[in-house]
Amino acid sequence: MIRRTFQLLPSVGPWRERDLWARGIESWDDFPAEGTGVGISKRMDRAARAKIRECRAALDERDLAELARLLPPREHWRLYADFAQEAAFFDVEAEGVAVPRPSVVSVFDSRGLGVFVRGRNLEDLPGRLSRSRFWITFNGSCFDLPILSASFETLERPAVHLDLRSLARRLRLGGGLKEIEERLGIGRPPHLKGLNGCDAIALWRTYERENAIDALRFLVEYNLYDAFQLRSLADILYNRAAARLAFDERVPVFDRGELLYDVSKLLLDLVQ
Repeated sequence: MIRRTFQLLPSVGPWRERDLWARGIESWDDFPAEGTGVGISKRMDRAARAKIRECRAALDERDLAELARLLPPREHWRLYADFAQEAAFFDVEAEGVAVPRPSVVSVFDSRGLGVFVRGRNLEDLPGRLSRSRFWITFNGSCFDLPILSASFETLERPAVHLDLRSLARRLRLGGGLKEIEERLGIGRPPHLKGLNGCDAIALWRTYERENAIDALRFLVEYNLYDAFQLRSLADILYNRAAARLAFDERVPVFDRGELLYDVSKLLLDLVQ
């Protein structure tokens, strides 16, 4: 999808990009070479060709930060297919009224699943997240990232943060994460259905007050699903967004079944 993107070029927005596609200029390779035709205009084509060369070099070098700089933030989803394997999908559970603090954070990335619990190993979270240049959350712009930034002052932001809530809304999928999952056929096991953020807070407080490992296990399992379900959701939303632009570009939708053994092992490890 990124190779079909012309919004990296000066003065090219959504409408001019669609016009280029409609005229058969569907990718960088299709942009007319000098002397063979007009892409945008005679005056602008030379600068456009130079920018395409710049974009090609950034993509060849996998310079995600440069591609993100060139591309409007609303279109950062187009980078997903090329950089999905470098992404960190994560979710934060937080507790506290005046200043919410992370209680449990789950991460799914190229290393697999990771769980970070306050009082156990939460201080290791910044190191884990720093390994990824591409963060993916649901409503993270409003919740997860501000909480993490307040808790870890040295935590550096990635080259790209893709908030799936915003992308879902553009695709007319409103509502919360669990509601969208159900509508897309990637709902959760029966024992996790109906749980929400208030339940997560109650579980954490029970664990803290009574050292109730069962409450912590339930909370961690709930939070793990919040994290790794984002992979399937990102795949589906990417495919829908590409199809909306009339391009048949698809990524395989992640099957969470690959992770269920790892989930069980992480839950058992909590007693140690």
